[in-house]
Order: sequence, then C-alpha cells, then structure tokens
Amino acid sequence: MPPRSEVFPVSSLKITPPPNRSPAQNGALWLKDKQITDGAEGLWRVHDGLYDLSTFIRSHPGGPEWLELTKGTDITEAFEVHHLMSTPEKTLKKYFVRNAKTKRNSPFTFKDDGFYRTLKREVASIVKTLPKQPINNSATFTDFLLAGTFMFAVLANTYWNYYLAIIAGVFLGCLVIAAHNYFHKKDNFRMLYFNLSLMQTREWRISHVLSHHLHTNTIDDMEITMNEPLLPFLPHEKPPFIKFGYYYLFFPIYWLTAWHTNFLKRVSYIIKGDTHLIQWYDFVPYTLPLTMYLISGQSFFATLWMWTVIVGIGSFHFSAVGLNAAHHHPDIFHDGDAPRSDTDYDWGLSQLDAIMDRNEITGSHFLVLTNFGDHALHHMFPTLDHGTLELLYPVLKKVCKEFNVDLRMTSQLELIKGSFMQVMRTEPNPNPPDLLNKYQTICNQ
Repeated sequence: MPPRSEVFPVSSLKITPPPNRSPAQNGALWLKDKQITDGAEGLWRVHDGLYDLSTFIRSHPGGPEWLELTKGTDITEAFEVHHLMSTPEKTLKKYFVRNAKTKRNSPFTFKDDGFYRTLKREVASIVKTLPKQPINNSATFTDFLLAGTFMFAVLANTYWNYYLAIIAGVFLGCLVIAAHNYFHKKDNFRMLYFNLSLMQTREWRISHVLSHHLHTNTIDDMEITMNEPLLPFLPHEKPPFIKFGYYYLFFPIYWLTAWHTNFLKRVSYIIKGDTHLIQWYDFVPYTLPLTMYLISGQSFFATLWMWTVIVGIGSFHFSAVGLNAAHHHPDIFHDGDAPRSDTDYDWGLSQLDAIMDRNEITGSHFLVLTNFGDHALHHMFPTLDHGTLELLYPVLKKVCKEFNVDLRMTSQLELIKGSFMQVMRTEPNPNPPDLLNKYQTICNQ
C-alpha cells in the first residue's frame, strides 16, 4: 500500500487532509477522521456554532440515525442541504452550547445573498405547490422494479436461463439506483430495497449522502478516496499500471464485482470486531436467493450461482451508470484543480462545478430515477423526490441567470469517455470551471 501522501494530493481548496484516510476505509473510519478535523469538540457543529443535540436524537423527524452518525462532526452542509424550510433553524437555536474554537475545515459557504441560499429560498417558495403525482409515480416505478427483479430471478433459476438472469440483473441494478432515492429521505421501507445489492443503507448514508453529496470531488469525498489508487480520479501522479492502460481492462471488472467486493469488505470489518456494521435489516439481501430456491426447485448451489450472476449484472449496471453519471471528466472540477474561489466558495456553485448532467436522461422520469438523472438538482435538494426535480428547472434557470452561472449539459458518451480521460489525468486544471464555456447549458438549450 503506498503512503497516504502519495495516494491523496494536496487539496487546492485548502482542506486539512484526513489523518487516517486510506483505500481500506469504511464509513466509521471516515467519520472518525471528521471528528479529528472538524473542530466539533464532541458535539454537533453548524457553521461556527456548537450544539448538543443528544436529547433531540429520538425526536429528529428524519430518523435518529442521522444524528447518531454525525455526533462530533461538522454537519453544516448536511443541515443546510437537508432542510428547505426555516423551522429547523429555529429548533437548532435551543441546543446552542458555545462557539467553535477553530475555523471550519470545509471551504464552502452558505451566505444569505449567495447562490445556494437564493436558490433554496426560490425552491422552498414553490415546493408545497408541486403536484404529488410524480412522487407517487416514483414509488410505483420502484415497486415495479422490485417485483420484476424477483419474478425474472425466479424464472432464470427455474429454467436455468442466463438471458433471463441478465434481465433480472438489469432490473436489480435499476431498482438499487431507484432505492437510493429513498435513503436520502427520512426513514422509510423503500430505502431497504437498496440492500438487495449486498451493500448496506447505513454505510451508504455515510459514504454517499454525508460524504460524496456534501464534499463532492474533494479529498473529503469518500467515493473518491475509497477507490484510490485503483481508480485515481484526482489529478496527480498515477501508479505505473495506470499509465500502461490497465484501467481500460480494470473498469469493466470493477463494475461487475463492485457489489460483491463491498460486501466482502464489510464482512472483513465485522470479523475484526466492527459490530456497528451489523444492522437488523441485514437479512434483506438473502430474501432474493431464498425466494429463488423455494420456488424454482433448483439445488442450493445452483441457486447460489444464479444469484451470484444476477448480482454481478446488477452491479455492472449500477457501477457503469454511477461512475459515468455526472462527476468525472477533465473539464469537471476535482480537488487539485484551480477552484472558482478559495476564499468564498458558495456550496451550490461547487456543485455546478463538480457536475455535468446528461441530455439523454433529463426529461424522462423513469430514466432519471433509474440512472442517477437530474444530478445537480438531486445533489442540491436530495430530500426531494426524483420525480419532482424536473419541475425545479425553471427556478434553477432563473437563479443561474441572476448569478451569471450555468449547469453544463453533455452526452452520456462524452461522460464515459471523460471518465477514462480523467483517471489518466495527472496535471491539475489551471482554469476554474466557470471559464470552461464550451458546453451546452440549461440556460441556452
């Protein structure tokens, strides 16, 4: 294993590097690092205030897990992004303890007259008027994918048909992406569908929601650092095997095995004594092979093999879409590149810099739900259902024009090619993303 200094470059956003981060990390280790660098002093930090939310955990409308996970860390981004209305700010004041002794390690700001809070106010003013039908449609699509996954998996096992297994795997991949829509929200039963992937909702609430969504493409983005040095998306010197084109072979192998690898990694931590990784809903992944076994009449080992194939296909779809959905391209900001600002970097603008959306996906509710679509709006308003995001584009365009910024749009093929180019890129981009004006945008469509 290379020394950490060789794996993770110096942050161009001046983020203090995590002291113990390594490719072998899990969610608990990421949070432990945050407790060291965030200056929260064992409490919950929001901006420059420290709050003791211990007595509020069980009353938290989103569920207790969010506060249980984040004690001792800076939750400024999570607090700002997950609360549209002003009521949480009023509630928070009751739990104020004292001001923090150190400045925030995060470079991002949330000024009242800044881009993100302006956009949030505009969205808050219309969100209650949005129709409920898109939310119901998301639930219908997701439940349909669940039923399809089980039906085709049983048929594949019964008739020992790999074509049916591929269909079941695609259904499963789409289902898991759709279910990710739900673990951003308050606790609900559909978020448990995600666990059919062999991954775990709790771990992904850390690595994806609290880390990736809020610290996108920085050295605090766990989805960036957990894959180094095998998937080195940050611009720095690459291992020799990357230079020799190894990545072109590794990419599809990674897609195919990502779910199983994640599962084995979690099991290894449990064996080492990390019992917090054991959750009551860990039985969920095994409901699929159990159903296949009980209905199909195939042997246990035959069923196990067919399930493994289906999970591999689902993993391929999920990972191929996820890694090429929005974030990786030489023209997208990655920590190490020149930032838009290193003194007053509005969090919402950082999302525009770290994301390109796809023309082929935007506009279709089903494709958005099952392919990580409307990615910028999802990052900025993760608690809103994917089905309502399309209705926010007029507001986003209005605020973008007000601030003279824009959301770049490109093709899925360009983002796939861009991922390969990004992983090979060694030199930081000297131009801030707002100066890269060669893409179609939402305001000039």
